[in-house]
Amino acid sequence: MLTRLDAPSHADSSDEVRASDARLDSLVAQSRLGNRDGFSELVELTEPRIRRLLGRLACRGADLDDLVQETYLRAWRSLPGFRSESRFSTWLFRIATNVASTWRQSRRIVATLTDDVGVSLRSPPELGEVPLVEAYERALSGLSPELRAVFILHETEGMSYRDVAETLGCPIGTVMSRLHRARLKILDELRERLEELTP
Repeated sequence: MLTRLDAPSHADSSDEVRASDARLDSLVAQSRLGNRDGFSELVELTEPRIRRLLGRLACRGADLDDLVQETYLRAWRSLPGFRSESRFSTWLFRIATNVASTWRQSRRIVATLTDDVGVSLRSPPELGEVPLVEAYERALSGLSPELRAVFILHETEGMSYRDVAETLGCPIGTVMSRLHRARLKILDELRERLEELTP
């Protein structure tokens, strides 16, 4: 079953979209009333995209299972207060983005402490990666959390400027500016890698 969170890029019939939206809305309503079965189905329908989003926001090394679990735990606790003023997908993406942000902050604290005693937390690069893919991943992980979140939500998840702005709680102009800066940084990294690979 398709939901707004799992909608494909190609056009669906309006009947299918309405049916999937109605099912999602029904599950949200059930979950707000404490229906655990409804929430379990809601998790099942939305988890693939939430997992992908968290993996991209937190980059490599994150314990995705923990991050996904924390996202849905926060969603379950907050659902009674969800008033449908924004779309459920936007609301859930905001929670996931906050979970990733908290995780990154905790990693920074640990990295600072371990750097003080000379221990490196960086894992060695994986073997066999395609150079440009590796360069892209490196560029993505090198972005600031603010730039990375905007880039991933818009470019990877296909969210509109307005939805990204609502998810991150910032003006649309800020989203557009951050997206532009993120694209430039990633393109610079890819160009540099291409120059290295070109004989």
